[in-house]
Amino acid sequence: MSFSGEQKAAIAAVFIKSVCCRRAHMQGILAARAELEGERLRISTDSAASAEYIATLAEGLYSVKPEISTSEKGGRCRIVSFTSQSASRFVLSFLNGEVGIPSKCKQCAAAFLRGAFFAAGRIADPEKQYSLEFSLKGATERFMQLFSELGLVPRLSVKKNERVVYFKKSEQLEDFFALAGMNQTAFALMDAKIQRELRNNANRVSNCELNNIDRAVSSSMHRIELLSELERRGLFSQLPDELAETARLRMKHSDLSLSQLAALITPHISKSGLSHRLKKITELAVAILSGNLGNT
Repeated sequence: MSFSGEQKAAIAAVFIKSVCCRRAHMQGILAARAELEGERLRISTDSAASAEYIATLAEGLYSVKPEISTSEKGGRCRIVSFTSQSASRFVLSFLNGEVGIPSKCKQCAAAFLRGAFFAAGRIADPEKQYSLEFSLKGATERFMQLFSELGLVPRLSVKKNERVVYFKKSEQLEDFFALAGMNQTAFALMDAKIQRELRNNANRVSNCELNNIDRAVSSSMHRIELLSELERRGLFSQLPDELAETARLRMKHSDLSLSQLAALITPHISKSGLSHRLKKITELAVAILSGNLGNT
């Protein structure tokens, strides 16, 4: 099951005890996906299980016996249809801007938003991307307005000839599910975000370390090439004795780290001291070779 499907299954698994919240939940479904044919309503869903859930809600709230049919599109899509004057009046009032998100009790608004998500929402797996979409039936402008009033700032696109309201920022997704009372979903989003940031930081650190190693290797190879050229030309004697000794050790043990090389030098020298000495050797080698290019 997809991440989106898991969230919808969690919604369907919880019975809403309060009648006002149960009605608000159904109204969220109606507002998002209901199409009117007179007083008859048609709600298209993405699965048989979703259709059964919506039909059960409608039967309990409106004392009707909804019909469930297969969509002309085929596949898993189902159509829930029933006749209800009160449900039809709500849909018309909602579309006309006469009513908004129910607020008979403190939990009604959350129940309404859960209904809208259940009927029309789709959330991508947050491990892969942040995306929350709503494919709405005729109520696009109303939901754009309502989401904006909630501070969510939605965006609009067209997919498969259907207008889609969507959000792409992780904070917007977290805020929506918190408002909808889906705290587990909001926490899952936050956890996925933290994990992604940790992975990204680890990758950045790893890349930085690899770059540092590459630079160190390139610098070491360049230094050894200079020293080899000094030796080939018989110019090692122009290096001070202390530096010449260090240079020969570097050439002999080119695979050792600075710490390991420093341990071979007598008298003892620190890693930073060795690094400074090798830098000085490089500068002198360049100067000597530049001034003796004619000597072979």
